[in-house]
Amino acid sequence: MARFFFDLTDNGELYPDPEGTDLTDLEAAEDEAARALLEIAKDQMPDGTFREVALHVRDAASSPLFVVKVTFELIRNGPTSNEATGT
Repeated sequence: MARFFFDLTDNGELYPDPEGTDLTDLEAAEDEAARALLEIAKDQMPDGTFREVALHVRDAASSPLFVVKVTFELIRNGPTSNEATGT
């Protein structure tokens, strides 16, 4: 078992993982990070038109291992809803 730390960055705001999680190997850490990030993205829509959420994964020696990132961006191609409805 190895301990992995999953530091969350949400639109530039860092939330470090002080405890870490024991997992069997790097592949298990990659799977855990991807699942966790999808849950975060699914449960919290952006407050505006853009949101970037990332998990920066490091080992017990604080060496960076990998980053998993999700970006949500709303790009309007036509009039806004207020312009379309005349309000």
